[in-house]
Amino acid sequence: MNTWRNLPGKAYVAAAALHPRLRARADKAAKVLSREERELFLSMKRYDLAHSLAVADRVRDDPFLYRAALLHDAGKLPSELGLGTRWLFTALELAAPGLLRRLCGAVEEKAEGDGPMERVRSLPRGIRRGLYVQAHHGEIAAELLRAWGSEDEMVRLVEEHQHTPRDARARRLRDADDAL
Repeated sequence: MNTWRNLPGKAYVAAAALHPRLRARADKAAKVLSREERELFLSMKRYDLAHSLAVADRVRDDPFLYRAALLHDAGKLPSELGLGTRWLFTALELAAPGLLRRLCGAVEEKAEGDGPMERVRSLPRGIRRGLYVQAHHGEIAAELLRAWGSEDEMVRLVEEHQHTPRDARARRLRDADDAL
């Protein structure tokens, strides 16, 4: 969740995303992931890679949570979520959360299908699809991970990382994510 308190963390991640060795660092971190998880992780945009690496650094003492941190934002599909939509979502989350909830609710009503990916594809390309992806990136990543045979606990942590934590591990992931 974006708040005024985590803006310094966001600035840190934005600077880290510009580092010329980011991809090399991501390649090294991805060695702990399965082949499919690694492909999903490495397909992320630079900012999401930098953010996921920073979150993972905060939980590195727990190897399983480290993997979940690398993958937690993998549902922010690069082909569906443009920079303008990201900025709009963040700006509304900070300045007008009620308006953001109404917009996301309107998009939610238009989305059709059973799973998150089917619902994404039911929306026209552009801001509506981008808002849906941003709001549901945890569920999208979980659907992909589930299809590739990732552990149930991994799928759960990724899917629920934006929700109220159910246990200590989920709380640690959410706290690390919210700080950045």
